[in-house]
Amino acid sequence: MTGMDIRIALLGGDELVRRGLDGMLRTLGGFELGTIKDRARRPVDVALVETFGAPRSDETLERAAADPHIARVAIYTWNHQPGLVHEPFSRGVTGYLSKSLSAQQLGRALRAIHLGETVVAPLLPVLPTKDLRSTDQADLLTARERETLAHIATGKSNDEIAQQMQISLNSVKSYIRSAYRKTGVHSRSQAVLWAVSHGLGAEVLEHV
Repeated sequence: MTGMDIRIALLGGDELVRRGLDGMLRTLGGFELGTIKDRARRPVDVALVETFGAPRSDETLERAAADPHIARVAIYTWNHQPGLVHEPFSRGVTGYLSKSLSAQQLGRALRAIHLGETVVAPLLPVLPTKDLRSTDQADLLTARERETLAHIATGKSNDEIAQQMQISLNSVKSYIRSAYRKTGVHSRSQAVLWAVSHGLGAEVLEHV
């Protein structure tokens, strides 16, 4: 452990998760799994919060995001649904990570979050480039098609997209069909993964 290690804290995880996380971070090197209790003396670089099963009234995320001794906050969960990232991101969260990540993937994601990036993983930016579709496909989309997919990535319904873009519902459906054809996806869940992996969801989040 050195003074340059990225200090990680786990909020809400059980002992099994804590031990597994500690083991992965030790294998990687450059990280330290600390506790939230001594954050005033030793500030936390990235706090990982498990939200699965938490009541809607739970304010752990908000408290962590507002804590002056916690630099970044990320959700760390088995219940990984990238299409729902808009809500936690709007509450100050900058990472949405699945517990299925390998040690290497988790390490890359945590380093990116530490540097100030917004990360959804196992999607962009922690997967190797060869696992993603060519970015040339995104270039083939029109501005409206890109915007439509970006809104899909943040979990909006077709009606909400129509209101946000100030176009008709039929136009939204037309943009979706053409975007699906160009990107090769066949369902809304696939469209969410494709859009987030190409950074389209982040485009919308930057402007909210």
